[in-house]
Formats: sequence, C-alpha cells, structure tokens
Amino acid sequence: MNFIRKSLGLLLVVTFIFLLPVNGLTASKFTIKPKISASWRVDTNFFKAENIEREVYTYAIQPGIDIGFRTAKSKILVDYTLNIYRYHDRDPVPPGQRPASDDDYNGHTLIFQARHKLTDRLLIGLDDSYYKTRDPAQTDRFDDSVAREKYFVNRLTPMIYYDFGEKFTLGLRYRNTVIDYLDDAGIYEDSTEDRWMFDLIYNFSRTASFDLEYQHWQKDYDIATSDYTSDQINLIFRKEFKVVSFGAGGGYHERDFDNPALNDIDVWNYIITILAEKEGPEEDSPPRSYIRLSSERNFNDQGLGDNYYIATTFTLDAGRVFMEKIKVDITAYYQNSKYERTYGLTPEGTTALREDDTFHISADIGYMFTDWLTFTITGGYKDRDSNLAGYDYLNKYFIAKLDFSYDLGKK
Repeated sequence: MNFIRKSLGLLLVVTFIFLLPVNGLTASKFTIKPKISASWRVDTNFFKAENIEREVYTYAIQPGIDIGFRTAKSKILVDYTLNIYRYHDRDPVPPGQRPASDDDYNGHTLIFQARHKLTDRLLIGLDDSYYKTRDPAQTDRFDDSVAREKYFVNRLTPMIYYDFGEKFTLGLRYRNTVIDYLDDAGIYEDSTEDRWMFDLIYNFSRTASFDLEYQHWQKDYDIATSDYTSDQINLIFRKEFKVVSFGAGGGYHERDFDNPALNDIDVWNYIITILAEKEGPEEDSPPRSYIRLSSERNFNDQGLGDNYYIATTFTLDAGRVFMEKIKVDITAYYQNSKYERTYGLTPEGTTALREDDTFHISADIGYMFTDWLTFTITGGYKDRDSNLAGYDYLNKYFIAKLDFSYDLGKK
C-alpha cells in the first residue's frame, strides 16, 4: 500500500510539471542554490528524562540544493537536504542504557511546491513534503513526545482554487499523510490520514478577507490505536496593512472513534496570529526585522495509544538585522497539553488526567560574512512540568552552526 501511495505521489508531481505550458519557459526565472550546513550541538538532557540526565554531543552535516522556476503564471520550488546526524555521549553510559550513538542516522528532507494559473480565475497546485527523521515534531504540530524513533512522514496535497469575480474564492484541497516507523519502533504505529479541506473565501478588498473553512479527515492506525474521524469548521478573518498582517478565527472540532469503548471528544478551537515585518532588500531575502505573536487551541492529531489532549499554545518570535551583518532571533513558546483520557494515577492513588506545561525559549546570534555564508550560535532552554510523575524534564542546549548557500545563476 505504501508503494502504491508513493508511486501515485510521484505520478502527480511529474504530471503537474508536464502540464505547464512550454511557451512560458522563454520568459522564465530559474534559480539553483547548492547549500550545506555544519553544526555542533550539546544537550544537557538529550533523552529528556526526568531523573537520569545524559549530556550528549550532536554532529550534523546537511548538504542540499534549492531549485526554483517561475514564469508569469507558474511556480515550481524544490528543496532537498541530506541530514547526516552522529551522536556522542560526553560521559560513560549508565548500566542498562543504550549509547547515544545507537541513534546515528542519515535522514532526508524534500519539499516540493508547484502552482499554475490555468486561467485568470483558475489556479491549480501541488505540495509534497517528505521527512526521514527522529524528530517527533514532524508527526504533529502540537507534538509533546520525547520519543526518538526513526520514521518517515510524507504529505501529498493537490489543490484547486477558483475565483468567482473579485469577491469570492472557492478552494478544495486533499492531503494524504503517511507515517511509517522504521526498524523496531516498539509501541509506535504506522498510520495514514486522508483529509479533505474546503474553503469559501469572501474578499472585502485585496487586503481583507473572511475564510469559511471545513475539514474532514480519517486517521487509520495499523495496530491497536483506534481509528478516528474528525470534522472541523472554522471562520477566519485576515487583514493586511503596510507592515502588519493579522489573522483571527475559531470554530468547532469533533472527533469520533471507531472503537465503541472510547468516548467521542470535541473542542472549541481558535487561532490568532499577528505579524509585523520590514522586508529585506531582495525578493527572497529574509526580513530586516520582524515580530510575530500567535496563539492556538486544538486537539493533537497523532494519538498513539488513544492518548489525545487539548493543546493551548502561545508563541513569540522576533528578529532583527543589525549593521547589515548581525542577525538576532528570539523565540519564546508555551504549550499546555490537557489530556482527554485517564492516563495514570496520582501519588494518592486517585485516577487523574495528565496535564503538561511546556516552556521553550531560544536565542540566535548570527554573523553574515556574505549573503551566502553565515555563522550562528544558539542557546536554548526547554522545561516540561507535568502533574504526573515520570513526565517532567529540563533540557538546556547550545548550538554552533555554519550555513553556506550560493545562487549559481538566475535567468
């Protein structure tokens, strides 16, 4: 089944490319950027354990390439990175525990994006993302896991948008997600998700709109975790000013489980985002300065063992370039994860639902030697506090990284 899904995805990508008009190539803009990053990282609590903390060094080499192609009506972007990770324990490995080097692996990141205007009113698109990684955050945007299992995740999203005059836009997207754990992943299960997304957008003007969004998806697990169906409807308002953009919306999300022993769950969800930024000197260059505030509330999607929670997040991102050479970025993040099901017992022996508070703050300082070579150091602090024993952890980390990315040519 996974082979069929991969083949279908590749066929859609190739078909989309061949649908592009040949006569548009003469007025195209083509970019190709080889890139490579080399980094060293130290974590004081690499495995995010509550009691036995282990300091581990991470060495990473990440070569890759960015390819871009644009015409007046079309755009294709391809971003590939080979991620080579090696790990080394600073101190002797405690008896009965595995060395960090057992996690050594070569991962992959591939991002594909294509857009084409068939007519002045009709836009078609295709997105595909593939990750082979040990980072659990790629499975779920509200990830709260400390697992380091190796897996791949692929998300394929064809889409179509049609403009009814200047005021109304109708959008339809379908996303297929495959998560496949590699090696011996223990309790972690492979899964597939089929999601339909419908948008009816009313444009007050070029800078203001209402989006009525409905999503329906089916999540299927391979082993013991119950399959489920989710339905979500949101109304989102978006507004753009000269340097500030704003988005706010909310709605209702209901999740029904195939296992009759599980109670269905629902939540009133919301999302708010405020972004202010000053553009860089070139079209693709990063902003000279920015600040982003956001908050969101919803269910997590990846619930192995039928463990789901309502995630409420608050995020602050800010950055600025000083003296044309020094780039500073700061991120502060908080997530409350309130579990919906009985997860364990309190020390008093009464049944309790797990609830976690996770704080994460990091700061980057980078020096741009040229527009294609940057050296960055990062310091970070992440702390999770749970009401149940065994789920707390504190990790501090430091990263030194050198990034190279050079544009070989533009047409």
